[in-house]
Amino acid sequence: MENTNKQIDLVNDAIEINNDRIKGYEKAIEIAKDANLNELVVLFNGYIDQSRQFLAELKPLVNQTSEEPEEGTKFSGKIFRIWMDIKSAISPSISNALLESCEKGEDEFKETYKNILSDSLNEYPSLVDLLQDQLSQQLEAHQKIKQLRDLQ
Repeated sequence: MENTNKQIDLVNDAIEINNDRIKGYEKAIEIAKDANLNELVVLFNGYIDQSRQFLAELKPLVNQTSEEPEEGTKFSGKIFRIWMDIKSAISPSISNALLESCEKGEDEFKETYKNILSDSLNEYPSLVDLLQDQLSQQLEAHQKIKQLRDLQ
């Protein structure tokens, strides 16, 4: 039973960081729309869709144990979204501020997944496969955000 609980906790950590990622990009879209940065709105919507797909793959792993998947976000994610608002308001370049903030969010996602993978490696091979696939896709998104930020 303890083994199952640990796996549920690990999956819920992945769910929670995806919830944070969605909320972060929703906040970024709100700011981008106000600044008429439509190309970023399209990009950010794509990453929201990506995390929703990740959630669709993760939640059944919790549901099959009769537990409930995590629905919330991290407290640090909430603070980060407030900081995104402030930073974009005072920055000379809203798009640069948004991309820097989004890159930090992607860094947090990557770090969380790497920690989960480290904790899962020997015990949950099917979870590791799923998380490595999701992390690979997320790293492409991270690289795109970084490239756009570097162009600013």
